[in-house]
Amino acid sequence: MNETDPYECTNCNTVEVGTLIRDDDTWVTLEIRGDEAISAQDKFSEIEERALSVGSGNCKIKSETCQENGITVIKAMLDFDCAAEKLIFEMSLR
Repeated sequence: MNETDPYECTNCNTVEVGTLIRDDDTWVTLEIRGDEAISAQDKFSEIEERALSVGSGNCKIKSETCQENGITVIKAMLDFDCAAEKLIFEMSLR
């Protein structure tokens, strides 16, 4: 790497992974809304199961349910053991 520009790469179209993924970036925050076909709780259960199946399976999950204009909304916070697990989880949602 060039000492004057920490983001300059020596190979075409490459960047040091540490500049994109920080070790402490383990949190995912989601807002899950229900619709007529699938309830918010059903969607949250599916997401929770997926999060717990990634890597070590030690994802810590906190959630809060509220009503907004008659629609159930679940605000979930997921804390993975490492940034790689978070990235794998986020990619699995796409």
